[in-house]
Amino acid sequence: MHENHFVEKFSTLDNLKAQLTVVRWHLHAAAALGNGDKKRRHLDSATLTYQGAVELLAQLVLPDAEHTAITKQLADIGQSLRAAGQAV
Repeated sequence: MHENHFVEKFSTLDNLKAQLTVVRWHLHAAAALGNGDKKRRHLDSATLTYQGAVELLAQLVLPDAEHTAITKQLADIGQSLRAAGQAV
């Protein structure tokens, strides 16, 4: 029961928005770096967080307008990740 409460606590719209912010931060950090390990780590972290956001969006029940807006943001982020060479 405690584990379910923990999972539910992070299955919120606020958490989803935070994940989008983290993905964008990692993308911006990666863009500021040349090629190398640090850039790759930022891109990998962005990709993992992006995948988590996609999964969370599928679990949340949101008003249509909110769902559409976040779906668009995720599509834009996914395009940025693919442009950076990430498989999403």
